[in-house]
Amino acid sequence: MITKAAQITILVKDLEEAKKFYVEKLGFSICADQVFSSDWRYLTIAPQKDNATVFELVKAETPEQEKLIGNQSGGQILVMFESDNIKNDCKAMKEKGVVFHGEPTAVPGGKGVGFEDLYGNQFDLYQPD
Repeated sequence: MITKAAQITILVKDLEEAKKFYVEKLGFSICADQVFSSDWRYLTIAPQKDNATVFELVKAETPEQEKLIGNQSGGQILVMFESDNIKNDCKAMKEKGVVFHGEPTAVPGGKGVGFEDLYGNQFDLYQPD
């Protein structure tokens, strides 16, 4: 039986650039950053270090992978992140240059607003009622 999602892969152009964005602008923690060989670096991040699900940042290596950077979900929301204070989180992230698609508004069960990462991947920030 499947019990949880453990890891989600996000293709990136540059590992250091992506790591800097997620850590400095979104406030994520580095969960793992290990080099196993000259062409394999395992880099995972998460909103909090003890999250059950981590995000592996993977440098795109092929032309097909490069085409997917910023559009891994076909223009839909890739991940919805939950906040305990959407107004403050949105403000702090905007001050660091994160692009938002409006202001938090009422959505089913709470408040939400869309934003994007440095490559254009679409995310939602959500605060339940």
